[in-house]
Amino acid sequence: MMSKEAFFLKQSFHLRLRDDKRIVFSEPAVMGIINVSPNSFYHPHLDLNSALRTAEKMVDEGADILDIGGEATNPFVDIKTDSPSTQIELDRLLPVIDAIKKRFPQLISVDTSRPRVMREAVNTGADMINDQRALQLDDALTTVSALKTPVCLMHFPSETRKPGSTTHFYFLQSVKKELQESIQRCKKAGISEDRIIIDPGFGQGNYGKNVSENFYLLNKLPEFVAMGLPVLSGWSRKSMIGDVLNQPPENRLFGSIAADVLAVYHGASIIRTHDVKATREAIKIATYTRSVDTIEE
Repeated sequence: MMSKEAFFLKQSFHLRLRDDKRIVFSEPAVMGIINVSPNSFYHPHLDLNSALRTAEKMVDEGADILDIGGEATNPFVDIKTDSPSTQIELDRLLPVIDAIKKRFPQLISVDTSRPRVMREAVNTGADMINDQRALQLDDALTTVSALKTPVCLMHFPSETRKPGSTTHFYFLQSVKKELQESIQRCKKAGISEDRIIIDPGFGQGNYGKNVSENFYLLNKLPEFVAMGLPVLSGWSRKSMIGDVLNQPPENRLFGSIAADVLAVYHGASIIRTHDVKATREAIKIATYTRSVDTIEE
């Protein structure tokens, strides 16, 4: 059983970048979301200036990482039929990555699953890869190994799974098992542990989880933390919050903050959010509360 002290310290982590430089985070990091896909469910950026304004605001509010994505995967999108071509994804991403890299020192994460996009994004200035399909596409694994960048492996369900088809316990075991398999594939390909982040894959629709399963995973987040790698949690304005609160995306800030606080209290190392200032302040309280719990009486 992990001690309280060790459990808390798991939120302090480092990432080894492409040039072998190590970035150390002494507390949970905030990853700001910049979507440049027109069918993103919340606040899509349809031009470069809009993306830059958001990046500047997020930097001013304390973002550690800026996550830029050119493909929507929300429940209203069928990723088999609605995904953009590789060239369209590149056309959306590269100008934004280039412009942000020239203006701000924050780490840039590219949210993509395609090997060519990974390569060109990194060559343009991206520091890490956030892959919602956990390097399942052909050549993605070898591409990341060759690039030597950090990578976030998100749990992406098998096509055969129907949400709610198993008990919560067996569902949890399957998510952990599939993530562990992704980690082992990375290690065998030469990707070191200090370049791997894991994400339980909170979400509905393409994420293969229903509302109760998402909240069950949030409750069980310590089991993912116990796997020994930094854990990313992404709840920002997602549909399961809307289902519980009966609110549209623009009215889900408070629900998102509640989920983020719980995630940090349960050990998450990175919080992915549209709302940097509110999230940073809220998780600072959660982090401090956990740190007090480690003090001896």
